Amino acid sequence: MPPSVAPRRTIAVWAAPRSVSTAFERTFANRADTTAVHEPFTDCYYFGRDRRSDRYGEQAHKVDRDGRWATAQIDGSQGPVVFVKDLAFQAEPYLSDDYLAGITNTFILRHPATVLASLRPLKPDFTEDEFGFLALGRLWRRVHALGQSPVVVEGDTFRSRPAAVLAAYCDRVGLAFDPRMLHWDDGRIRPWSPDEQESQAKWHATLESSTRILPPATRPPVPVPAGLRPAYDRAVRIYEELCDARVRRPIVA
Repeated sequence: MPPSVAPRRTIAVWAAPRSVSTAFERTFANRADTTAVHEPFTDCYYFGRDRRSDRYGEQAHKVDRDGRWATAQIDGSQGPVVFVKDLAFQAEPYLSDDYLAGITNTFILRHPATVLASLRPLKPDFTEDEFGFLALGRLWRRVHALGQSPVVVEGDTFRSRPAAVLAAYCDRVGLAFDPRMLHWDDGRIRPWSPDEQESQAKWHATLESSTRILPPATRPPVPVPAGLRPAYDRAVRIYEELCDARVRRPIVA
């Protein structure tokens, strides 16, 4: 008989923007047994034939990138563990329930006030969809309806206690914690293509100049503009819903 081969694991972390999700992904990219897949649904959302936004204009070579293309990038990755990170608002429209049921789904987010303070300088005209919480809530409920009880990571807790959070997260998703996840020489997730370099440098400047998870910065509260208040309040309710589940099933004792 041929030797048995352990089945490959696909673990996804679905994120709200500016929630330290790329740094979280970077820790998994440091594992010898793991291939990290970085935001495969971005091109679907912004450039594909079924795109939801034309914010960044046209990229003709990406027009055929749809949900099937994105999931093929995940399924075609090599290694015993494939770790997918994407923003929920980019991925959720293109994910079928059948696909979600076949992977381990987890979530990472930070308080909407923190997200707002970080997002506005980078994308001052962001839409409520790009704020990210509505899709995160929808995806959370879909995963629960499939019978999964997903791990939730609070981004600033992760920054404050990276070793404890990662050890508990790994335990919950069935992996052994590797201390090498906590340090790296190069903060990039992967080499960027020419059309990605400027954008990635802007969005991930802190991570790309780091060699470890940095503690959370202390920032003064940022007033919520009146025009954003309804979206902000909806985001807070979703944040509290997911954090309530985190408290009831904590990943850090």
